[in-house]
Amino acid sequence: MSVVPMEQLRLKKQITFERNLLRELTIEEVQKDVRDCFQPFFHFYYVYDSAIREEAIEQAMEAYLLGAEASQFRLCGVSEEEISERYEVELKTISLDFFDYLEYWQQATSHNGWFTVRGEKVCTDFFLRWWNIGLEKGERRRRLKLD
Repeated sequence: MSVVPMEQLRLKKQITFERNLLRELTIEEVQKDVRDCFQPFFHFYYVYDSAIREEAIEQAMEAYLLGAEASQFRLCGVSEEEISERYEVELKTISLDFFDYLEYWQQATSHNGWFTVRGEKVCTDFFLRWWNIGLEKGERRRRLKLD
Protein backbone atom coordinates (compact mmCIF):
# COMPACT_ATOMS: atom_id res chain seq x y z
CA MET A 1 0.00 0.00 0.00
CA SER A 2 1.41 3.38 -0.96
CA VAL A 3 0.97 6.67 0.82
CA VAL A 4 -0.99 9.34 -1.04
CA PRO A 5 -0.02 12.93 -0.24
CA MET A 6 -2.80 15.05 1.28
CA GLU A 7 -2.26 17.80 -1.27
CA GLN A 8 -2.98 15.38 -4.09
CA LEU A 9 -6.23 14.25 -2.43
CA ARG A 10 -7.27 17.85 -1.76
CA LEU A 11 -6.63 18.80 -5.37
CA LYS A 12 -8.60 15.81 -6.66
CA LYS A 13 -11.53 16.68 -4.39
CA GLN A 14 -11.45 20.33 -5.50
CA ILE A 15 -11.37 19.37 -9.18
CA THR A 16 -14.32 17.01 -8.70
CA PHE A 17 -16.27 19.72 -6.85
CA GLU A 18 -15.57 22.32 -9.55
CA ARG A 19 -16.39 19.92 -12.37
CA ASN A 20 -19.75 19.05 -10.79
CA LEU A 21 -20.52 22.73 -10.23
CA LEU A 22 -19.75 23.56 -13.84
CA ARG A 23 -22.15 20.82 -14.95
CA GLU A 24 -24.96 22.75 -13.24
CA LEU A 25 -24.09 25.89 -15.17
CA THR A 26 -25.58 26.28 -18.63
CA ILE A 27 -23.50 28.07 -21.23
CA GLU A 28 -26.66 29.70 -22.60
CA GLU A 29 -27.30 31.34 -19.22
CA VAL A 30 -23.79 32.79 -19.13
CA GLN A 31 -23.87 33.86 -22.79
CA LYS A 32 -27.16 35.68 -22.30
CA ASP A 33 -25.82 37.56 -19.28
CA VAL A 34 -22.61 38.43 -21.14
CA ARG A 35 -24.58 39.63 -24.16
CA ASP A 36 -26.91 41.75 -22.01
CA CYS A 37 -24.04 43.35 -20.09
CA PHE A 38 -21.32 43.89 -22.66
CA GLN A 39 -22.66 43.85 -26.22
CA PRO A 40 -24.17 47.37 -25.92
CA PHE A 41 -20.65 48.76 -25.46
CA PHE A 42 -19.56 47.60 -28.91
CA HIS A 43 -21.13 48.91 -32.10
CA PHE A 44 -19.36 46.32 -34.21
CA TYR A 45 -20.71 42.85 -33.53
CA TYR A 46 -17.58 41.10 -34.84
CA VAL A 47 -15.46 42.69 -32.08
CA TYR A 48 -17.88 41.54 -29.42
CA ASP A 49 -18.20 38.10 -30.99
CA SER A 50 -14.51 37.48 -31.64
CA ALA A 51 -12.85 39.10 -28.63
CA ILE A 52 -15.23 39.94 -25.82
CA ARG A 53 -17.70 37.11 -25.49
CA GLU A 54 -15.28 34.23 -24.89
CA GLU A 55 -13.16 36.17 -22.40
CA ALA A 56 -16.26 37.32 -20.49
CA ILE A 57 -17.59 33.76 -20.28
CA GLU A 58 -14.24 32.49 -19.03
CA GLN A 59 -13.99 35.19 -16.38
CA ALA A 60 -17.63 34.67 -15.32
CA MET A 61 -16.86 30.99 -14.74
CA GLU A 62 -13.80 31.99 -12.72
CA ALA A 63 -15.92 34.26 -10.51
CA TYR A 64 -18.55 31.51 -10.24
CA LEU A 65 -15.96 28.97 -9.04
CA LEU A 66 -14.47 31.53 -6.66
CA GLY A 67 -17.92 32.01 -5.13
CA ALA A 68 -18.36 28.25 -4.84
CA GLU A 69 -15.02 28.05 -3.04
CA ALA A 70 -16.21 30.75 -0.63
CA SER A 71 -19.31 28.72 0.21
CA GLN A 72 -17.29 26.56 2.58
CA PHE A 73 -16.95 29.55 4.92
CA ARG A 74 -20.68 30.22 4.90
CA LEU A 75 -21.29 26.70 6.20
CA CYS A 76 -18.80 27.33 9.01
CA GLY A 77 -20.91 30.25 10.21
CA VAL A 78 -18.78 33.07 8.83
CA SER A 79 -20.86 36.18 8.13
CA GLU A 80 -21.63 37.35 4.60
CA GLU A 81 -19.59 40.54 5.13
CA GLU A 82 -16.50 38.63 6.28
CA ILE A 83 -16.70 36.30 3.29
CA SER A 84 -17.04 39.27 0.94
CA GLU A 85 -14.04 40.98 2.55
CA ARG A 86 -11.99 37.80 2.25
CA TYR A 87 -12.61 37.57 -1.51
CA GLU A 88 -12.82 41.29 -2.26
CA VAL A 89 -9.27 41.57 -3.62
CA GLU A 90 -9.64 38.60 -5.97
CA LEU A 91 -13.01 39.76 -7.27
CA LYS A 92 -11.73 43.30 -7.75
CA THR A 93 -8.72 41.95 -9.65
CA ILE A 94 -10.92 39.90 -12.01
CA SER A 95 -13.22 42.87 -12.53
CA LEU A 96 -10.48 45.45 -13.17
CA ASP A 97 -8.51 43.13 -15.44
CA PHE A 98 -11.60 42.53 -17.55
CA PHE A 99 -12.44 46.24 -17.53
CA ASP A 100 -8.92 46.98 -18.85
CA TYR A 101 -9.45 44.35 -21.53
CA LEU A 102 -12.77 45.93 -22.52
CA GLU A 103 -11.28 49.40 -22.46
CA TYR A 104 -8.53 48.31 -24.85
CA TRP A 105 -11.09 46.97 -27.33
CA GLN A 106 -13.33 49.98 -26.85
CA GLN A 107 -10.48 52.36 -27.70
CA ALA A 108 -9.38 50.21 -30.62
CA THR A 109 -12.83 50.37 -32.21
CA SER A 110 -14.29 53.73 -31.19
CA HIS A 111 -14.15 56.41 -28.53
CA ASN A 112 -17.11 56.57 -26.21
CA GLY A 113 -16.57 58.63 -23.09
CA TRP A 114 -19.51 57.03 -21.32
CA PHE A 115 -17.76 53.64 -21.43
CA THR A 116 -15.22 54.71 -18.82
CA VAL A 117 -17.98 55.97 -16.56
CA ARG A 118 -20.28 52.94 -16.84
CA GLY A 119 -17.91 50.17 -17.88
CA GLU A 120 -16.16 49.64 -14.56
CA LYS A 121 -19.47 49.46 -12.67
CA VAL A 122 -20.92 47.02 -15.19
CA CYS A 123 -17.85 44.78 -14.86
CA THR A 124 -17.94 44.89 -11.06
CA ASP A 125 -21.67 44.12 -10.94
CA PHE A 126 -21.31 41.34 -13.52
CA PHE A 127 -18.58 39.47 -11.64
CA LEU A 128 -20.19 40.04 -8.26
CA ARG A 129 -23.41 38.52 -9.62
CA TRP A 130 -21.56 35.40 -10.85
CA TRP A 131 -19.63 35.16 -7.58
CA ASN A 132 -22.94 35.18 -5.66
CA ILE A 133 -24.44 32.55 -7.96
CA GLY A 134 -21.39 30.35 -7.35
CA LEU A 135 -21.63 30.99 -3.61
CA GLU A 136 -25.27 29.87 -3.52
CA LYS A 137 -24.78 26.80 -5.70
CA GLY A 138 -21.60 25.81 -3.86
CA GLU A 139 -23.37 26.14 -0.52
CA ARG A 140 -26.27 24.03 -1.78
CA ARG A 141 -23.92 21.27 -2.99
CA ARG A 142 -22.03 21.30 0.29
CA ARG A 143 -25.22 21.24 2.41
CA LEU A 144 -26.61 18.35 0.40
CA LYS A 145 -23.18 16.65 0.53
CA LEU A 146 -23.25 16.04 -3.19
CA ASP A 147 -19.44 15.98 -3.37
